[in-house]
Amino acid sequence: TSLAALREELNRIDNTLHDLIMERAAIAESVAASKGDAPVWRPAREAQILRRLIERHNGPFPRAALVAIWREIISAMVRLQGEFAIAVHAPEINRNCRGLARDHFGGEAPMAFYGSARAVLTAVQDGSASVGVLPLPEDSEEAPWWMVLAGMSDNKVSVCARLPFAPSAPGNGEGAYCIAAIAPEESGSDNSLFALRTSPQVSRARLNDAIAAAGIKPGRLISRPARQDDVSVFLAELSGFAGPEDARIARLIDPDDGIAEAAVFLGVYATPFDAADISNRGGL
Repeated sequence: TSLAALREELNRIDNTLHDLIMERAAIAESVAASKGDAPVWRPAREAQILRRLIERHNGPFPRAALVAIWREIISAMVRLQGEFAIAVHAPEINRNCRGLARDHFGGEAPMAFYGSARAVLTAVQDGSASVGVLPLPEDSEEAPWWMVLAGMSDNKVSVCARLPFAPSAPGNGEGAYCIAAIAPEESGSDNSLFALRTSPQVSRARLNDAIAAAGIKPGRLISRPARQDDVSVFLAELSGFAGPEDARIARLIDPDDGIAEAAVFLGVYATPFDAADISNRGGL
């Protein structure tokens, strides 16, 4: 086959791809009309799409590039369905969230940058932003944003995604949570977040054991600094989907046998890919 013929075939494929993108955009507009007032962003659904594509992928085209292309397509389709604005935690000393948000939501996504986590939470709660991007919590932060989220009255805002969803390299330490006023939704592989209030005598090890005994695989436990109010509070990251009314969480706060005094649901997010999941594996 001549080079000219191969280029002509590539042109035909490009035209087909373009036609399909335009067709997908038309369907997205119809989806928007059918949704009514439902949220335009469904991170669990997006995770399912990307997992399905990675599962069926073969050949030499890099998986990371495939994910990046589909992230741009998905984000553009979300914006076609309705207003979508992003509030990003971006103080001068730490701009990690800015880059993670841009990588995930695309180069054209409208973003506003805030110097404090509380300002991001407020923007999402009052509706001026559809989604907020906040840094991953660390142990013993003086004023952790997740405590503010747990204390919001009549709160519909919760964590719903973790970034990056498709990391380019393992263990670089950067990460963020997305928050939005959307109902928790299962993706098939998820992690759940709760704020657990306990007595000061409860250690991490004991709390981990109690979580496991309740039938949940424990993940990270993050604590706020000790206070003089005879209360310890932990951010518990749990493997699997656990909603606000989950019976296993109820066991943890049982007045007779539970280890925690209270449990506040903070969100659920689809488990991100490992870097190995999207590495180029020789066309397998």
